[in-house]
Amino acid sequence: MCDQQPSLSVFAAGSLRSTLTQIKSQLEQLSQQPITFTFGPAGLLNQKIQEGLPCDLFLSANMTHPQHLHSILKMKNIAPFCHNSLCITIARRHYQQQKTWLDYLSDPTLVLATSTPDCDPAGDYTWQLFDKIAKQNKVLSDHLKKVARPLVGGIKTLTIPTGYTAASFLIHHHNVDMFIGYSHYQHIIQNDPELIVIPIPSQDNTMATYGLAYNNNAVLPIVNYLLSAQGQHYLQQAGFSPISQIME
Repeated sequence: MCDQQPSLSVFAAGSLRSTLTQIKSQLEQLSQQPITFTFGPAGLLNQKIQEGLPCDLFLSANMTHPQHLHSILKMKNIAPFCHNSLCITIARRHYQQQKTWLDYLSDPTLVLATSTPDCDPAGDYTWQLFDKIAKQNKVLSDHLKKVARPLVGGIKTLTIPTGYTAASFLIHHHNVDMFIGYSHYQHIIQNDPELIVIPIPSQDNTMATYGLAYNNNAVLPIVNYLLSAQGQHYLQQAGFSPISQIME
């Protein structure tokens, strides 16, 4: 029985929390072992693994951390398993149909929050987005890097309560007008009548490639599921893009 086996330690990016917890029992049946999830900013989880905290499977919101763990021999096997992108969530009271996504970011009256670069890949992807903006408007790019408030995803940043996304928590409770975060949360955010999601066109967006790393072959059933057609379909239903789909 599953509960008679040692627990598998799975570290996973916070953006995967809802997606993975919904199929925990299924993953335990596949592996025939109980699973202990540890969720958090992937950069901070990566640091814990480097410090020696036991981890059988690491599901990161980027490929950088798995590749680094592989290079320093902390993990033997790595692979990409899905993609994500960025979007802007704003308080509906600020929404104007004629405005573009850049119009909102250019508005000096709106308070912008982000995740924390270096600690959380979502913050890194956001700063990459600012770098892309610099190719067309360096003044705006420099301004965004200066005024953006990294309020989540760091060592001493705010903790997002259960039932909230980062965007909804910050906009509803911390005097924030807009938040740049992952697109897969869109199906959750759109159920909040006080929020609206502003898409970022694919040609301007930053593609997030999620990667996994593992040493323990006991997690192979989980890895194989995530990479299978069934697993990829489930991730797509959760708002992620399959590994075969590359943003143009």
